Amino acid sequence: MSFSALPETDFFGRGEELAGLSRRVLRADKDVAQSAVLSGPLGIGKTELLKQLFGYLFWRQDRVVPFYYTVNSALLSAAAFSKDYLTRYLCQRLAFEKKEQSLFYLEGLSIDGLSALVEEREAVWAREILDRFIRSSGDPLDAMRVAVSAPYQSALATGMPAAVLIDEFHRLKDLHIGDTRDPRLVSLFEAPMSFRKTPHIITGSAAEIHEMPVSRGLERVSVPPLGPEDAASRALSLFRASEAGGTAPLHVLSRLGGNPFYIACVLRRACEKKDPSEIDFRKAYAREVLEGPLALSWSSVLKSHFPGPGLRRIALTLAHKIHHTNEPLSCQRIAKSLSLTDDQAEATAHALHLAGFVRGEFGVFRAVEDGVLRDVIDFLYRRELLGKSSHDLEEELLNNLLPEKEGVVRFDMILPMVKEAELVAAQCLDQIGKNLNLNQDAVGQLQIAVIEACINAIEHGKGTEKKIYVSVASDGDRLEVSIESAGREFVVQESGEPFGDREGIKAPGRGWGIKLMKRFVDEVRFEKTARGMKTVLVKNLAKTAGVQKEDRTGRE
Repeated sequence: MSFSALPETDFFGRGEELAGLSRRVLRADKDVAQSAVLSGPLGIGKTELLKQLFGYLFWRQDRVVPFYYTVNSALLSAAAFSKDYLTRYLCQRLAFEKKEQSLFYLEGLSIDGLSALVEEREAVWAREILDRFIRSSGDPLDAMRVAVSAPYQSALATGMPAAVLIDEFHRLKDLHIGDTRDPRLVSLFEAPMSFRKTPHIITGSAAEIHEMPVSRGLERVSVPPLGPEDAASRALSLFRASEAGGTAPLHVLSRLGGNPFYIACVLRRACEKKDPSEIDFRKAYAREVLEGPLALSWSSVLKSHFPGPGLRRIALTLAHKIHHTNEPLSCQRIAKSLSLTDDQAEATAHALHLAGFVRGEFGVFRAVEDGVLRDVIDFLYRRELLGKSSHDLEEELLNNLLPEKEGVVRFDMILPMVKEAELVAAQCLDQIGKNLNLNQDAVGQLQIAVIEACINAIEHGKGTEKKIYVSVASDGDRLEVSIESAGREFVVQESGEPFGDREGIKAPGRGWGIKLMKRFVDEVRFEKTARGMKTVLVKNLAKTAGVQKEDRTGRE
């Protein structure tokens, strides 16, 4: 077990949380302490906070015994877990008496070796617990009951309360006897957790812990992301550790959302260069999302919850859809949009919730607020399901990481798929152009392209939403409009254009939409999204609006 923790000088932004947890467990000497679970996404720093709490309790006070334990996936048979748990508790309990840190590292200590240590210390209370454990060793359930209650029994015998700090607690759901998982085993923690002299502070997947029987009565303590100043301080400490120069660009640091794990992954990769530049930080982020420890951590979580490739494809499709939908999705909507049964949709969404990829609440599912996770999901989805190359995806991600120009103004609207909805979009665009004092000729040309894109969205729109999502962005020199809707079309890789109704195109007056879009704007892109299809229109306002507006009567 590793007790290594960050130096105190590098432990940023968690002083309030550490003080609160310390106060919580120190109330155990008054029999009023309450157990809690630390809640937060992957990499937010729950484990580090638990280690810092252990260090504080071990070295800076003598009222409550601290016990730190990390659940090992390789030790989940009842017999192996019980022996390991009891051995580590007794060693740490004895270490606390004389602050002997060396006792932390007695790996693989046998029961005989433990007995010798207890005899040497003349710890009568420990001898009694160990004797009970040896007598019950023939029954895995009884032996585990003795092990998990050891902190409470020692508190009763010595009058010294114990704070039990367990990392990765959710793994205990897989405790087993023989080859059979036995839910009775983790239930044995309910009684020790309820005792006021043995407050338990646990970490792990909060969603999985919530479904375990021990969650009843546990208070949830949220671990928030680091604020901008603390995130910058953590980045600076990583610079010093690597002896690199430079400063992390604010737009890259902001992208990491105050997550200490994300910050460490990206900064360490960027600092492989002695004096990393802005592009080096963007490249470091892209590589971490594509193939680094950051990506591998999320991929391993996905594989643990969806072991088969077929299940992972369905899960990625659903995760991508949820992260690109602006409203919560019910299981019924998920089932209909992905052609699944209601049971399949519920099982997949629920597993994604347990894995931390989405939030589940009140019978619906929505995206978690994690831009890095969204980038990881986008990359996996587009590589595994759409067949895009890693090189192309890296280039797109690098472009998306470019800092946004100052003065960008955005407008978003949702239109129903009804007759002449495209005229509403065009009128809104006209008003936006007037408000921002944009080139009216250029705006007029863009209006024609927007009308065509909306008509196309209405004609080909499918699914249950029956809505068109329009987004307008301007920085004064450039105007970009995206039109998104549910649809069956898909981009042809060779041409970059969507599949169309090939027979319909041959009909008189049809097939002009894309041609008109391309005539009146400087760039047209078609993208497949979680909803369906998105058309992106770009107009460079600095150019002269010399294109003659084409008579559209031939289309009618």
